[in-house]
Amino acid sequence: MSQARGRGGTAAKPEYVKEAQNGDLPSPRFGHTTTFVGDNRVVLFGGATGDTGKYTITADAFMLNVANNTWSRIEAEGTMPFARAAHAAACVDHSQMVIYGGATGGGSLSSDELYLLDIRNEEHTQWMSVPVMGTTPGRRYGHTMIFNKPLLIVFGGNNGQQAECDIWILDVERSPFAWQEVSVIGKRGPLPRIYHSAEVCRDGPAAGMMVVFGGRTAENKSLKDTWGLRQHRDGRWDWVEAPTKRGPPPEPRFQHSCTFVDSKLLIIGGRGPEVSKPLPTAVYDTETCEWHNIASVQRFRHSSWGMGGLLFSYGGFDHKNPTFPTADLQAMDIEHAIAASLSGVSTEGEAGAPADDVTRTGSLGDAPATLDMMAPTYTGGRAPNGRPAETRPATPPRSRALAPAPAARVDLTPGDVKVSPQVYVSHEKDFTHLVEKVAIENLAEEGRKIHSANVMANIARSVGDDGVHNRCINALLQPTTWQPDANPNGFLLTAAEVSRLCDMTLEVLKSQEMILRLRAPIKVYGDIHGQFLDLMRLFARYKAPSDGENGDIDSMDYLFLGDFVDRGAFSLETVCLLFSLKVKYPNQIHLIRGNHEDPTINAIYGFRDECRRRLNEEPEDPESCWNKFNRAFEYLPVGAVIEDKILCLHGGIGGSVNSVAEVRALQRPLHVAQIPQTPMEQRITDLLWSDPSDNDSVPGVTPNETRDPDGTGRIVKFGPDRVEEFLEKNHPLSMIIRAHECVMDGFERFANGKLITVFSATDYCGHHKNAGALLFVRRDLTIVPKLIYPVERLGAMWDPQIIQQRPPTPPRPVPRARKLNDDEPGLEPW
Repeated sequence: MSQARGRGGTAAKPEYVKEAQNGDLPSPRFGHTTTFVGDNRVVLFGGATGDTGKYTITADAFMLNVANNTWSRIEAEGTMPFARAAHAAACVDHSQMVIYGGATGGGSLSSDELYLLDIRNEEHTQWMSVPVMGTTPGRRYGHTMIFNKPLLIVFGGNNGQQAECDIWILDVERSPFAWQEVSVIGKRGPLPRIYHSAEVCRDGPAAGMMVVFGGRTAENKSLKDTWGLRQHRDGRWDWVEAPTKRGPPPEPRFQHSCTFVDSKLLIIGGRGPEVSKPLPTAVYDTETCEWHNIASVQRFRHSSWGMGGLLFSYGGFDHKNPTFPTADLQAMDIEHAIAASLSGVSTEGEAGAPADDVTRTGSLGDAPATLDMMAPTYTGGRAPNGRPAETRPATPPRSRALAPAPAARVDLTPGDVKVSPQVYVSHEKDFTHLVEKVAIENLAEEGRKIHSANVMANIARSVGDDGVHNRCINALLQPTTWQPDANPNGFLLTAAEVSRLCDMTLEVLKSQEMILRLRAPIKVYGDIHGQFLDLMRLFARYKAPSDGENGDIDSMDYLFLGDFVDRGAFSLETVCLLFSLKVKYPNQIHLIRGNHEDPTINAIYGFRDECRRRLNEEPEDPESCWNKFNRAFEYLPVGAVIEDKILCLHGGIGGSVNSVAEVRALQRPLHVAQIPQTPMEQRITDLLWSDPSDNDSVPGVTPNETRDPDGTGRIVKFGPDRVEEFLEKNHPLSMIIRAHECVMDGFERFANGKLITVFSATDYCGHHKNAGALLFVRRDLTIVPKLIYPVERLGAMWDPQIIQQRPPTPPRPVPRARKLNDDEPGLEPW
C-alpha cells in the first residue's frame, strides 16, 4: 500500500514530504507568493531567483495543479505588473487574484497600483490594473494583504523609510474603488513591523478576524506576538492580543508564512536571530488558546497554503544552505501531525527535518477533496480616511474587476452550514453555575442523529427622547440578579408607559420587511412563553444583548422565533424587554411572529388575563395595552434568512409553503384565520402552526392530531421530503431553523440534519423537565447549541389555572436514555 500523501517521518515524529513536480517548472526563488484560487490550482507570482549575492527580481506567473503537481507558465495578456518580490497577493474570487506592493531591487519599491490576474478562462488569462481613486497605502514591501469579503486589508510593511503598523481597506463591492485608512480604537496594538504574516480565521471563536503573527521591528528585533484585528458592528476597529492558556508561544521569527486549518493557526518556517536554526511549525488553537509545535519545514522567505487536510510549502531558503533558494514543493498531512502532537507522541519543540530522501507523487485522492471556498460576509461602517484626497486617473474596469472571495472550507453539509460536534451545557443551582463544552454524542438524542450512519452592525440605536424602553431595559435586563416583583399583581411600567412602548415598537416593525435578511454571527432563541427566568439564565450563561459587562451587542445579532407570551407567569416582562431592546437596537434585535402572537390564542392562554390583572385595564377596550400588543404582533415579520443560507420560521412549511417569495409577498397587518379558507390563509397557518413529522421515516404531509384534535386537516405535519424539496427549490438555502415544539434536549435535528427545532423554555409549564437552548450561528455558519437545564423553582412560574384548563402540548418523542435520567433534573445526562 502506498504511503498517504504528506505523511513523512514516523507516527512518533511526522514530517514534511518533498514531492515530485513536473511540467514547466519555475526557477528556484524566494520572496514570491503562492495563492490558492480554487479547483486544485495555485498561482505563483514574482519573487527573486539566483543567489543572495546576485539575484534577479521576476514577474513570472505560474500555475500549479496540486492534484498532480504539474506546473504551467501563465502567459497573460493586458497590463502586466512590473517585476517584484516581498509583495502581497490575495484571491478575491474563484480564479481571480490581486497583488500589491513589493520591492524591485536596488532599494527601489514597486508602484502603489493594484493589479488583478483573471484566469477564469485559462486560454485567455489577463492582467489588468484596477482603477482606484484617492489616496493609497503607498509604496511598501514586506507587508501583508488579505481578503475578508468584501474588504481587502493591507497591514504593515516598510515604506522605504520606516516600518509601519497602519491598516488600509478597500471595499471590492463599492465602486469607484478607493482605499481608506482605518482608525483603531484603544491604545493597545501591534508594533510597526515588516516580514510578518497575516491570514483570516474562518472558523471558531476568532472567525472573521485578521490574525497577525511575528515579523521584525525597525530595530531588527524578531517578534513572537499574535494579534487579531476585528471590526465591530458600529464600524469601529480594534486589536485584541491572542491569549495563551497552555503551551509555550512560538519562537520569535520573521520571513515566515501562516495559514489556517479550520480554527487552528499554523506558523510555518521563518528565521530568527540565528539564520542557521530551523524553527518548528507552531500551531495555535483559537478554540482552546493553546500552542504546540510540530515538525519544521526548514525554510524561510518561502510561501505556503493549506488545501483540505494538507499543508504545502514552496521555495525559499533552506537553513542548511541559506545562500541559494530552493524550488522544493513540500507537503504535510497537517491533521495527522496535529493529532500526533496532541496525543503526546511527537517531539514538541524539536525542529524535525523534512524527509528529503522521500519523493512522492500522487493525487488528492489521498486527502480531502478540493476546497470549496466561501467567505463569511464582512459588514459594518467604514473608518474615515484621515488623509487629503488625491485623484488618480480612472478607467472603466473590465468584466468583474473584483468580486467575492474564497475561504478555506471543506465538505460542509448541508451546503456551507454545519452543526458543531460540541454543545455548551450549563449546570447550576439558582445563579451559581458552571458552563462546559460537551461532545454532542453525549446527548442521547442528538448524538444518535448527528453521527448515525444513515443520517440521510451597524448598531442603530434609538434617537428618540422617550425613556420608557431604556428604563425597562435597566430594570429587567438583570441576568444574574432579577427577581419577580413581590406583588404578583404589579408591574414596573404603568399602562400608559406600556402603551407608549407598543407604539414605538410598532413604528420600528413597520419599517422592516416581512422576511428579514440577517447576518452572522447571531444567536437564535426559541419559544420563551413568559418563562422570563429562563431568558435571564441564558443571558447570564452565554452573554446578553447589552453594551455593558457580559454583553455582546457590539458584535452580535439576536433573533427570537416567537411565542414570547402565554402560559408562563411573566409574559409582560418577556415581551416588554424584547420590545424595548427592539426599539433600542432595531437592526440587531430581531423578533418574528409565533402562533401565540395572535389575539385569538393569547386571549385564552393567559396573556390577556395577565394584562388585565397586572396593568389594571380592560382588555376589551380598543386602546388597551393588550390590543396594542396584538396590533404590534400583526406587524411582526414571519421569517428571517441568515446569510442567504438559513431560513428561520416559528412553525414550519406545512404542505403549502413552497418558496421564500411566497412568504415575502404576505401583507401586513397579518391576520390569522382560525379556519383557513384560501391558499394564503393556509400558508399563514402552516408558517405558524405546522410541525415536522415524528421522525425521518414519515414523509409527505400528514394530519397533526396533537394540534388539530377535531381533524379539520388545517394543521399538519411535514416530512423530510418536504424539507429537501423546499431547500432545493430555494437555493442557496441549505437549512431551516424553527421553534414551536418542546424538545427534550432544547434542540433537535430533523430531515437528515437540514432542519433544527430550538426551544428555550426549560421544564415547560412544569411538566416535561426538558432542557432549554439557544443556537449560536458563527460567522462561518457553524451552528453551536448552548443549553441550560431545569433548576428548582422557588415560586410560581406558570399560570396554574391555564395549565389545568389547557395542558401544554407534549414534547416530541423522548429519547430512552433521557427518560432514564428524568428523576435527576439538572444533572449530567451522560
